[in-house]
Amino acid sequence: MKQTMHNTRVRWVLSILIALTLAFIWGNSMQSRAVSGGMSGSLKTWLEQLLHTEISEFLLRKAAHFSEYGLLGVEFSFLLGLQHDKNGKNLQYGRNLLDFPLIGMLCAVTDETIQIFSGRGSLVSDVWIDTAGFSTGFFLTVLLFLLINHCKKSRVTGNRKG
Repeated sequence: MKQTMHNTRVRWVLSILIALTLAFIWGNSMQSRAVSGGMSGSLKTWLEQLLHTEISEFLLRKAAHFSEYGLLGVEFSFLLGLQHDKNGKNLQYGRNLLDFPLIGMLCAVTDETIQIFSGRGSLVSDVWIDTAGFSTGFFLTVLLFLLINHCKKSRVTGNRKG
């Protein structure tokens, strides 16, 4: 009972984090070309001073796309880790696991559609970068969960032998 209540609270928190991340991403897409360029320029200047090296604004923008969606993928992976099917099996196993990158792609398509209406235009390549970021964050987190579960099982099994 306590675990179920805890999982419900964590699901709510993760859902709110996902909504805030999407609001941040889509909010940035609503910015005009000039405002967006100014934000990128400021970040570029700050990073160049911090790292003492020149940074390509193009690569910075693409890395931002990848990173934002990577974070979103991590958040969705944590949310999936709390979900179970009708048989009580965690959804991080099986076919459901492959459905989630499609959610990332849908979010990316929505993002690029918003940019059309903000006058910045839309790029199919950004959809692919966003989807790759989402998938990378998602699957690295799933692999981390699997590794942790494997280590826990190995430790328990190893303790029984000794």
